[in-house]
Amino acid sequence: MTATMLAPTDLRTAAEAVADTAGPLDIRGAGTATGWGDAVRPTPAVLDTSRMSGVLAYNPADMTVSVRAGTPLRELREELAPHGQRVAFDPPRVRRGATVGGLIATADAGPLALAHGSMRDLVIGATVVLADGTVARTGGHVIKNVAGYDLAKLLHGSYGAFALLAEVVLRLHPVPAATRTVSAECPLSEAAERARSVLSGAAGCPRRSGCR
Repeated sequence: MTATMLAPTDLRTAAEAVADTAGPLDIRGAGTATGWGDAVRPTPAVLDTSRMSGVLAYNPADMTVSVRAGTPLRELREELAPHGQRVAFDPPRVRRGATVGGLIATADAGPLALAHGSMRDLVIGATVVLADGTVARTGGHVIKNVAGYDLAKLLHGSYGAFALLAEVVLRLHPVPAATRTVSAECPLSEAAERARSVLSGAAGCPRRSGCR
């Protein structure tokens, strides 16, 4: 059986596609995490989110941005860079075109999560499409404005099992003026203690010193 390919471009067409599909639906993005999680069973339809891309609203003063979930994080970085802002998130898959929605769905993370948290912590609002085509919203453009259960956190690491993530509001951070990478050779038995020392030192770094 050949699966029907669906390629919505925005929230409306995504909701219509889900509502008109009977049975299981395979949600796919950029494909940078193909093979992660359990193998996907054959489905009658595949929903491709790659055309659900682009910035919906960006307010540099509030340091928040709203994007469609199919937006590659690499492209979003380019949009934010002229304003000296970024999504403080750096898993390796970003270089290969990983999308905002896919990174949330797979709970992927990189080294910056030690300082700024994972996508679970950076998402402050989301719009999702449920299995019957119903559109649900959680959070918004104001940090810490979620009352009750935060639906976005349920979707973090869900691999698309609960809903289609259509739009996301992210909190931003300033791009640091400078960064430094320090490496040190040591036995594995000492690595944890050295890492603990570095992390505790960063917490007490005086702002005026300019260290990052």
